Amino acid sequence: MKKMSYVAAVDAVLSGAEITDEVRERLEALKVSLEKRASHKTEGPTKAQKERAELAERVFALLESEREYTNADIAGLVPELEGATPQKISPLMKLLGDRIVTTKVKGKAIYKVA
Repeated sequence: MKKMSYVAAVDAVLSGAEITDEVRERLEALKVSLEKRASHKTEGPTKAQKERAELAERVFALLESEREYTNADIAGLVPELEGATPQKISPLMKLLGDRIVTTKVKGKAIYKVA
């Protein structure tokens, strides 16, 4: 069953029972406003998400295949990550998916190219 949207609900009311001209005008104005707002929603990644993905790719390009990296090592690879905390680096590395192998040693994340 498809979830009813506001626009569909307004359409149902407009096509159904008798209503006054004033109510009809207000409902039609509401419908136009809802349709306008719905058409402005963007699909796909946001600007910030694109920037983070680009940063992750830049980091990946600098990784050597046989070396293991800690969060501090990753933070030193590019100027934008200088002084970054593990809370910022970990999600960035997750963007790389299965190209990176992550292991935990004594609670610290160790990253290696898969």
